[in-house]
Amino acid sequence: MISKNITPIKVPLLRLDYSESELGVLAEGFKDILKSGHLTMSKNVENFEKQFAKWNHSEYALGTNSGTSSLEIPLRAIDVRNKVVICPSNTYMATPLAAIHAGAKVCFVDTDEHNMQLSIDSLKRILESTPNVACLIIVHIAGVISENIHDIIALCDSYGVKVLEDAAHAHGALFKGTRAGNFGFAGSFSFYPTKVMNTAEGGMMVTRDRDIYESAISLREHGKLESGKNIHIELGYNWRFSEINALLGLNELKNAEVKMAQRRHIAARYDSLLKNISGIKKLAIHSDLLPSYSKYIMFLDGQLSRQTIKMLMKNTHGVECPGEVYSDPCHSQPVFQKYPEYVVNTTGEDFKGTNKVCESHMCLPLYPGLTDGEIDYVVDSLKSVVANL
Repeated sequence: MISKNITPIKVPLLRLDYSESELGVLAEGFKDILKSGHLTMSKNVENFEKQFAKWNHSEYALGTNSGTSSLEIPLRAIDVRNKVVICPSNTYMATPLAAIHAGAKVCFVDTDEHNMQLSIDSLKRILESTPNVACLIIVHIAGVISENIHDIIALCDSYGVKVLEDAAHAHGALFKGTRAGNFGFAGSFSFYPTKVMNTAEGGMMVTRDRDIYESAISLREHGKLESGKNIHIELGYNWRFSEINALLGLNELKNAEVKMAQRRHIAARYDSLLKNISGIKKLAIHSDLLPSYSKYIMFLDGQLSRQTIKMLMKNTHGVECPGEVYSDPCHSQPVFQKYPEYVVNTTGEDFKGTNKVCESHMCLPLYPGLTDGEIDYVVDSLKSVVANL
């Protein structure tokens, strides 16, 4: 219970905390961009791509206007038209939509309740029964890489299926020393403000495959043979990255390791403080995994209402909890009732794992700048609410 002597404080679901020094550097950089006359696809974009590739231990990196674009481009590069792309049902809709817009049908795979990643047993059943599969998109939910990732890739290899990583949440996440984005043939990152790195809008594709990279360069700019020449060899699109977004990205890279450490500290403090709260269980993290913690996930037993807890924490204690990952699974989305031709039936899949994790988990505030005192207050608020339900 929270003591009546403690003054309630407001803890927002997100706080973008730029220092005065950062604001000064960004302001000067913005002036330089405006004076240069090059607002897009110039030196900041090139520098950000090179630095991100180096930081992420990737061979090539390509900046895009969104994380969704950085998923669709590699799918187009391997030509998934009229083929099937498997993706988790527990993901944001950008994942299946990228595949559909690349010309594929999607087949949803169930979730492992243990770690919220895709179920390898479900994947085996789908690969055995579904013809014409070109690619699996594996999603590192909340910055957590599946401890089964090597087995998943080996399984896909045995069927001739490529693996693309949706690492929108996973900047800097490591499993056995390998960073997210470097397991499959390509990886996709998002820089939306709620993500681990923030450039307002934007994304990044990484790959070690020179052919994929060169194809992606063309696809990003309307399928041009080369920039500056009006010769088009692919059905590309305008997926260019702006200089202003790249400037924000360069600032993020300067502080990346410090912010990763802050996220992991916050998660560790939550782990410690949430012990022995009846009805609450934390997400299982493999010992070889170092997550990026774009979200802090906990599970509620069937007696606790997520909606009620979030409402009371906000209205009674001033604590705003962020959205789930995710509350509404892809296989249940009404858009696929409207357009059923884009989904391949998943024989025998009832999505029990996906439905369970989508219904039973909840996320707590987690972002750089969140103080130990605020973390303690969040947990005390949660304890008070749960005790009174």
